[in-house]
This record gives sequence, structure tokens and C-alpha cells, in this order.
Amino acid sequence: MTIDDTLAASASGGGNGAPIWSAATLPWRLAEIAAAGALAGVLMILLWLTPRPDLPIAVTDSFFWIKAAYPAAVGACALAAATWLARGCRGGVAMLAVAGALACAMLLAAAIQASTLTPAAAAILLWPGGATCLGDILVIAAPMLVLTVAGLRDVDLPRPAPTGFACGLFCGGVAATVDGLHCWQGTYAFVGPWFTLAMLASGGLGAGAIKLLARRRRFLAAE
Repeated sequence: MTIDDTLAASASGGGNGAPIWSAATLPWRLAEIAAAGALAGVLMILLWLTPRPDLPIAVTDSFFWIKAAYPAAVGACALAAATWLARGCRGGVAMLAVAGALACAMLLAAAIQASTLTPAAAAILLWPGGATCLGDILVIAAPMLVLTVAGLRDVDLPRPAPTGFACGLFCGGVAATVDGLHCWQGTYAFVGPWFTLAMLASGGLGAGAIKLLARRRRFLAAE
């Protein structure tokens, strides 16, 4: 079933309605996956990664909420972008641009703060803690990515790679938001580069996986 068929069936109310995964149902499926993924991420932190030891005090600090709001806002933009890209709307690229603007603002704040640090202090912030943070976010995002890619495997997307990137970015944004319960770092110089890189990596994985599935589907259809 193509995107046009899906939207036509949904609009007309004919047949059995839209399938579970389609352009029409994509935002609801992503929201469900985000809820399940966030819960799974919290359980990972409680049972494996461990919550940050200063969590009761950290929640009173404004930067704790900035660190949560940044990936949450990127994820919200990615959700809108994925929905519009899947439906062939022009606004999808614009929403990815908004997410990029948020990332640029955070990276600018990180660069300004890093410029005030000594090389030794900057090195402590960026390595090896940064690599660990990147891995933690991707681990939390992985189940959401797998479910999203599996759900979209039979959906004929007009722009598979950008849509996959937006879906992966959304999963990464949810994962980074949840990771704030574990990550104790409280500086722009740390959160800016590593949270952004983790979300971009998640987006890249989503783009690659859905693009490969689209090529496979077209190859099989041509046989």
C-alpha cells in the first residue's frame, strides 16, 4: 500500500481504515513507541546504568531542565518532520531546519563556555565521559529505533532517507531526555556536543535502515 492509498482510505473511511503503520498513523505510532521507550529507558537507568547520585538536588537546578528541554524540543521537531515527510508535505524539511537551529544554539553556548575552560578541564569534560554518554543514549534509543524501522518496513515512503532520519532523531531526542536522569554532567560544554552527536547518530541509523529497506522493497517489486 502506498502513501496515497493509505491517506485516501483514511480520508474516505472505506475498507478497514488505515493500517497500523502508515503515513496517517505515523505520529500516533511514534508517540506510543516514545512512551514505551521512555519507560524502558527509566528501567534501564534504575536497574543498570543507575540514577545520578545528586538527582534530588539536581532537579532544583535550572540547567537540569535545560538539559531535558533541549533534546525534548529536538524530538518534538523531529516528530513533526517525520509526519510531514511521510505525507509528502513541504513542512517536514522546515521542521528539521528548526531542530538544526536548536542544535546550533546549544553548540554555540557550548563553544562559548568551552572557551573559558583550560585545556585540561575541557579534556575531562569531553573524554571519556562523552563517549560513555553517547553510548548510553544510543542504547536507550535502540529499542525505539528497532520498533520504528520494523513498523515502517512495508510503508512506501516518498522520501525514505529524510523520513528515517527524522524518526531516528525523534528516538534519539526521547533517549537523551531520559538519559538526564543518569548523566550527571551539568555544563553546556558537555551536553551541547555529546547530546547533539548522539541524536545525530540515532538519526543517521534511522535514515540508513529505512533507506535500505526501501531499496530492498523496490528491488523485490521489480523482480
